[in-house]
Amino acid sequence: MPPVSSTVDAHWALQAPWSPSHTHDKEIDMQLKGSKTEQNLKDAFAGESQANRRYLYFANKADIEGQNDVAALFRSTAEGETGHAHGHLEFLEAVGDPATGLPIGSSRQNLMAAVAGETHEYTDMYPGMAKQARDEGFDEVADWFETLAKAERSHANRYQKALDALVD
Repeated sequence: MPPVSSTVDAHWALQAPWSPSHTHDKEIDMQLKGSKTEQNLKDAFAGESQANRRYLYFANKADIEGQNDVAALFRSTAEGETGHAHGHLEFLEAVGDPATGLPIGSSRQNLMAAVAGETHEYTDMYPGMAKQARDEGFDEVADWFETLAKAERSHANRYQKALDALVD
């Protein structure tokens, strides 16, 4: 992407050229489950989400180096990637959370999916990764994964508390 050179260019860089919410076809939802297109949407969502976080990380590095224009470019592009990811997720809403497979859409559903996702991370994912890292002699990485498991447990508990308190 070329450098953002004007307010109009900056605005355009943040916008997805098309949003599924404007033309979303409910009939597509019924056919999406189990299709290669569903998997493509999940893969694209993951890729755009990772790009967003990578670009925000790069922006922080550019800030440290005093490269303000580079940092701004990374941040504006990251925002655009978020829009792309949200577009993919909007289609996927019909078939469930790409991480857990649970229904998403309402606050209750979203909290339930978040609890399930965070619970998986602290009970299975990070402990398994920590064990693998430790088995391979990467104790510092294993410690990091174990620390993250504790954080994910806290996240799951916070989401569960919000779910328990939710009034529909």
